[in-house]
Amino acid sequence: MSITPIAPIIPLGAMTPITPTNLDAQSVGSANGGAKGTDFSKFLTDALGQVDALQKNADAASVQLATGQVDDLSSVMIATQKASLSLSLTVATRDKVLDAYNQIMRMQI
Repeated sequence: MSITPIAPIIPLGAMTPITPTNLDAQSVGSANGGAKGTDFSKFLTDALGQVDALQKNADAASVQLATGQVDDLSSVMIATQKASLSLSLTVATRDKVLDAYNQIMRMQI
């Protein structure tokens, strides 16, 4: 019984250096604590506004269904599910933020 040798690894030759990606100055400035970038409170306010708008849309669709103004039940159900999912995501996000805050407060200095 003969054992065949493993083929040698072919050398890769000259390797090209890794080039940095094209980052704009705004993302570099915000990553380094600069004043430029999106304001987190504005982002949070906009997200909560969208959740509120979905809730109001679902409520209006439910009222229209109850009064007989809507013939398509699926559109009402879709609006209701969108509102329910967005509210569930908001509550889960709030819970995670509060959990992170509590963990930070429990850290010893």
